[in-house]
Amino acid sequence: MTHFWTLVVDVVCWVLLLPTVGFLGYVAYQKSDDRRMLVLKWIVSVPLVLMILALTHLAIPYTAIIILAPSITLGLIWTPSVATALIKPLTGAFDGGNEEVEKAKPFYFLAEGKRRKGLYQEAIAEVRKQLEQYPGDYEGYMKLASIQMEDLKNLPAAQATLNEFMELPASTPANIVATLHLLADWQLQFARDGQAACRSLQRVVDLYPDTPFAHAAAQRIARLGTANEATEARYNRKFTVVPGEKDIGLRKETAPESAVADPDALAAEYVKQLELHPLDTETREKIAILYAEQFHRLDLASDQLEQLIAVPAEPPKHVARWLNLLATLHIKHAQNLEAAERALHRIIEKFPGGAQAEMAATRLAGLQGELKAGQKSPAKMMGSYKKDLGLKPGHGSSQ
Repeated sequence: MTHFWTLVVDVVCWVLLLPTVGFLGYVAYQKSDDRRMLVLKWIVSVPLVLMILALTHLAIPYTAIIILAPSITLGLIWTPSVATALIKPLTGAFDGGNEEVEKAKPFYFLAEGKRRKGLYQEAIAEVRKQLEQYPGDYEGYMKLASIQMEDLKNLPAAQATLNEFMELPASTPANIVATLHLLADWQLQFARDGQAACRSLQRVVDLYPDTPFAHAAAQRIARLGTANEATEARYNRKFTVVPGEKDIGLRKETAPESAVADPDALAAEYVKQLELHPLDTETREKIAILYAEQFHRLDLASDQLEQLIAVPAEPPKHVARWLNLLATLHIKHAQNLEAAERALHRIIEKFPGGAQAEMAATRLAGLQGELKAGQKSPAKMMGSYKKDLGLKPGHGSSQ
């Protein structure tokens, strides 16, 4: 019985000991500065430990003397490591231990303080002092340019600073694109120069063609012409005071609302915009709706939406929106349930497992109800148009 319980105790000790030793060895390996030496120590130590255990179990004469040599060898091997581990918490309080030193960063609070006091030249000097120590720092260049533009109203100086940053070899594409967009903002806001802003954004298209950066810049260029014209009209408009109508609100009938814009003129405007800017997705979406709503040409509307769906740089949410719009037009203007279902199935196929696919599946379940609701109030067909202005399929294609 004694031998049995001795065997049980040995087994339990080994079951507990081996995982503990393995875990401590793994932790030591991860934290070791010299892993090759640590592995060598393990290779030498394992046979020595097994020898000591075997001699202890044999209980032969002079066992204590025999195991003295391997025990001393183990002590010589592991004493430095154990001592280092024991005193490391104490020395770590003075030298920081194994914690990684945080990379030094520039600080601009002195420059910001001088800027708030109106000492702009002194603030610029502080920023340049930091840039001398940390050349190429994006935050520093942006702060320097913002002082020159927003405080000193010196667009050429700010533009020179931004160009200097973009010419640095370490400047990343994301920072360069952000810098060019900022320059375009300033050219619009402070100089009211839409052409200069377009040139800045065109640099993005030229530097990074066929990328989301270029696509976003092209979208903004397409809207800049209209925005610049509106800005100029706002600044150059002359206001005249017209005598107000008397007894307003006392009439029994009110004046009729202004007439809706002429569909032909609106289509011509959209077509002209797309000829200048084929990647203007907002205008292409508007003309697709116009074709369906006003001209009852679902084929032309589908053609415009298909061009939008085929744009490679568009995010999934935009593509899903256009496919949903295509399904809506098929239901509303053609009562074509199968075509609408195909459009929604395309969302599920393009973005499997995503939020867009889940929303499309939910809509598919209720698509029959949409069809019935649309049939209650059928749309009135408008007369035929003599003009085919802007109604050619594929007009202004982005391809």
